[in-house]
Amino acid sequence: MLVEVVAYLIVPAVLMVLSWKLWGRYSTPTDPACALPLPDGTMGLPIIGETLAFVLEGPNFSSKRHGLYGDVFKTHILGRPTIRVRGADNVRKILRGENDIVGTLWPDNFRKILGTENLAMCGSGTVHRQRKKIVMRAFRHDALAIYTECMQAMIADTLRGWCRGPQPVAVYPAAREMMLRVAIAVLVGFHQDKDEVGRVSALFRTSIQNIFSLPLNVPGSGLRKGLQCRREIDDWLEHHIHQKESLIWSGEVPDDVLSFIISSAKDEGKTLDKQELYDTAVELLFAGHATTSSAATSLIMHLALQPQVVQKVRQELEEHELLQADQPLSLEQVGRLTYVGQVVKEVLRICPPIGGGFRRALKTFELDGFQVPEGWTVTYSIRDTHASTEQVSCPEQFDPDRWGADGEQSKMGRRHYIPFGGGPRACAGKEYAKLLLKLLCIELVKRCRWELADGKAPAMTVIPVPRPVNGLPVRFTPCESHENSTLSENETAQDSLDVTANSETPVAGQSPPKQDFRPPCEIVMATKSEACGA
Repeated sequence: MLVEVVAYLIVPAVLMVLSWKLWGRYSTPTDPACALPLPDGTMGLPIIGETLAFVLEGPNFSSKRHGLYGDVFKTHILGRPTIRVRGADNVRKILRGENDIVGTLWPDNFRKILGTENLAMCGSGTVHRQRKKIVMRAFRHDALAIYTECMQAMIADTLRGWCRGPQPVAVYPAAREMMLRVAIAVLVGFHQDKDEVGRVSALFRTSIQNIFSLPLNVPGSGLRKGLQCRREIDDWLEHHIHQKESLIWSGEVPDDVLSFIISSAKDEGKTLDKQELYDTAVELLFAGHATTSSAATSLIMHLALQPQVVQKVRQELEEHELLQADQPLSLEQVGRLTYVGQVVKEVLRICPPIGGGFRRALKTFELDGFQVPEGWTVTYSIRDTHASTEQVSCPEQFDPDRWGADGEQSKMGRRHYIPFGGGPRACAGKEYAKLLLKLLCIELVKRCRWELADGKAPAMTVIPVPRPVNGLPVRFTPCESHENSTLSENETAQDSLDVTANSETPVAGQSPPKQDFRPPCEIVMATKSEACGA
């Protein structure tokens, strides 16, 4: 009896230890020709590695391990042995090593849901360069100038609805729908009513939520749900794209990004097949609303927490005579608003909507004193690189002035600021995204006063994009017409007293008491852990 009990206890334990040892050896194949060691780190459980921790821990997954192992560590996520990288010099080597030491790599779920016939998934360096040349024509200065009026009008219409509707507004889902409306109109050129936008938004939301699920296409799995939504999105695209192609081949090119891409390909003697058109449209809509809605939510949150920043934006608009509520803006006028540009840069620094990127090692190479074996996945972190740089004082503090002519960022190398990636695969739509955020900032300050309903920065989650766990409830009220004219000093002082006396919550659009504002590091309106999960 005793022997049987011991056997029942010992045999499973021995098998578990043996399997763990075999997994550790199997999951960390090194290049014997390279004398450098692998980075420190752990490979997790057999088969699944550390994938569950990666999904469940969010930003703490990488920050905790960087704290233990340094800027470079090894892990096993999404079915592959992986090197995680942060730090400006390390990330720069990865980004500049495209097609030399690393090549593009996307997890299987991304490829299945977003498709493989688009710019992001394009593997070959030559083919990627040719396709990016075509796509970039749709984001040139002259093209952006055409899109500006439509973008501004749709943002203004949305903000009017937020001010007039029930309060508080859950900003993240509302911003997601707004950005999808703009993307549908400007990026793919479809005209949809509110109900149809809501239906398509739900399809994209389900697809995006399941893009980091386990790669198992079985009934009830996240991947199966994402693929079903993708099929419905393709059905929605089919009719609209057919109409668009007919117009273009008849010589009439609509003013939207997808039409410009189809027309540019035609000028190059190329024809995009059906799957390329579907995957390109999905890529535009996914990137054009999932990331921008995250950044838009961060913008609204940080401005609500920093009324003195809102006041400086208002002053700049006043100096340029742009405070009239329904005044149309040109791309040149937006470009002259330097402080608005600084606000957008700071939003993208403190809470970049894209956490990083995936690459595959084409050959074994050295990184920060360690070997990166051929065939391993390499993931670089934008968020951790921004948060850990020593070139920025108080990186957790939201401070647009750091981007001014005399600010620290103006003297810092660009490699420390990479919200859109870099190298050959830098985001093709980055100028569109920046323009969209600038227009949102302008229209917010012109039209609204707003405050966080909870009075504080919310907890954040970062997968698949940074967003508030509570959706960011915000109370919006419209600015009266006289508030958009020049404020006298007495009116400004009285507004400041009203804010201080009536509420502890900062109110964006109202002037704070200037004597109470202090910018040093110890005053942090939104900490990293609360404001952006960095």
